[in-house]
Amino acid sequence: MPTILQISAGQGPAECRVFVPLLAEIIRREAGERGLSCLPLTATSPPKEAGSLRFSVKGEGFDAFRSGWEGTVKWIWQSTLRPRWPRKNWFVKVTFFDFSPEDSGRLAPADLRIETCRASGPGGQHVNTTDTAVRIVHLPTQVAVTASEERSQTRNRALALLRLHEKLHLLADARHASEKEEMWLDHYRLERGGALRTFRGLPPVEVRS
Repeated sequence: MPTILQISAGQGPAECRVFVPLLAEIIRREAGERGLSCLPLTATSPPKEAGSLRFSVKGEGFDAFRSGWEGTVKWIWQSTLRPRWPRKNWFVKVTFFDFSPEDSGRLAPADLRIETCRASGPGGQHVNTTDTAVRIVHLPTQVAVTASEERSQTRNRALALLRLHEKLHLLADARHASEKEEMWLDHYRLERGGALRTFRGLPPVEVRS
């Protein structure tokens, strides 16, 4: 079962949204150093600001990685957005969700068109001879997603399903703003204080106790 890592600014101000992608890069770098896979559910370049970002995470040693990040993260920064603003402490929350897209009830097999193709990019013979990339179209909405980062078709299919679920959530959220599921409600329960980890400055550097 894949695990979704969510970094959320909650209802925090723009400074918190600046920290979200910065923290995402720190977390992805640490995941890579630990030998974990940490792939974005939205296959786009990291934004300069974001209310929340989500990733699919897996690999050996995941539990230790999770315990080292799950909770509130504090960023000490004199905002350049509001230079005279006295506040210097900004908070975001890191949450993990164990989730299987097939169990969501939204992705009926009859509603999906799944296509495979040869992945492009680095990978040598494996890329050139094997259809590992996966494209999934949700027929009722015509929402389409692709995944080619993984080396196996099975893993790319799982990643594509997660990305499809992400897009359908965003679509449903836009149409039915009052219908919030647990994962989205978590954005509004960000607790200040008691930070698990603290960073300072730009670029953020961790403050070791």
